[in-house]
Amino acid sequence: MNRRQIVFYTCCVMVFALIYSKFLLSIGMIVLLLCALFNVDTVPAFKLSFNPLIWQNIKGIFSARAFLAITVFFFLVLISAVYSEDTGYTLERLRIKLPFLLLPLAFLCYPAFSKRQYYSIFYCLLIIAAGSAILVGINYWMDYEQITESMLRGQAIPTPTNHIRYSLILALAILSGTTLWWKGFYWKYKWETWLILGLTFLLVLMIHVLSVRSGLFVLYISAGLLSLRFIFLSKRYWLGFGIILCLIGTPFIAYKTIPSLQAKVAYVRYDFDQFLHGNSKSLSDAERFISMAAGLKIAKAHPLIGVGAGDLKKEIRRIYEEDYPELEKAKMPHNQFISVLAGTGSIGLFIFIIAFFYPLFYKKNYKDTLFLVLHIILFFSFFIENTIETAVGVAFYLLFLLIGLNYIKGRNPMLRA
Repeated sequence: MNRRQIVFYTCCVMVFALIYSKFLLSIGMIVLLLCALFNVDTVPAFKLSFNPLIWQNIKGIFSARAFLAITVFFFLVLISAVYSEDTGYTLERLRIKLPFLLLPLAFLCYPAFSKRQYYSIFYCLLIIAAGSAILVGINYWMDYEQITESMLRGQAIPTPTNHIRYSLILALAILSGTTLWWKGFYWKYKWETWLILGLTFLLVLMIHVLSVRSGLFVLYISAGLLSLRFIFLSKRYWLGFGIILCLIGTPFIAYKTIPSLQAKVAYVRYDFDQFLHGNSKSLSDAERFISMAAGLKIAKAHPLIGVGAGDLKKEIRRIYEEDYPELEKAKMPHNQFISVLAGTGSIGLFIFIIAFFYPLFYKKNYKDTLFLVLHIILFFSFFIENTIETAVGVAFYLLFLLIGLNYIKGRNPMLRA
């Protein structure tokens, strides 16, 4: 087993860890860093040696501009630490964003993934996501009435990790499965293409059963944009029209046939009605809007450079105490853009957006469908969640982003769509 294979299997393990183990996720990151520092080969005998090209690889980040752009997410927080007073929270932010600095440097040191390895990681994602979804479905079925009733009070179906992050993972798995099936990928046997299609349909069903709006929102937005892209590139208008009709009809059919989705819609209506009547306590949607309003208020008071990422939590608490004393818990803005705007100002938000899109448009990397899928999902999730303000969110984004860049750097950048 050589270093590239170790990195490949570590990435597959980290896909599993995204759902089931934060500890294993941390171990995976450590292994990836060690693989950058050392050369490993187990054939014909175990050999471990320091990577003599590591400094050359690291210096190469200044010419590998897509990798360099990723480090901006760390430096935005680091620069804002200069004018942040809350040392404890500042260090926490830096710890969470540190992978944005270290992992791009590490992936620069690896040999590029082959096309088979690249697709296999997404195949792994599909299988793991489907397996977890089956277990979630069994658990829901065993306690059907109680869980469905709890959804009428705004609760979520129990999932192995945070239900919002989990729904984003399912959305990526669904679109990845669709892409793999369309490209006719299989690991060993041709019948696996039908397995891929079946698992994808299973996840489509389960993401509607879960009824997490973040996941459904990014799934339908992403699928719609990819369908329009397909129509534009292929000129197969009738097939594209049929796909669009399916996308429009699926949520209506799901609502008529899935009780958990009906319960979620009923709660959303109740939540919105209570919000209109000024009752926002313990209502999830109302609290989302309030968290965003608090973030915008901070941004308005500190328009250029923000309050400092390290002081954002302190300022949010202050606004909640002054404007929303009836709410017991202050929530950080449920919007990644507002979080960045409040923490680092309009200058920081402008740099953030450029850094996010740069790897996608660099040398037309958007021509790789899976790479494009990831960016669409993450971008639209930013409107409804502060996606990369948690360790799991950072790992989710970075893992698939760097896997994609690692594969793309090893082949013709003018890849066909």
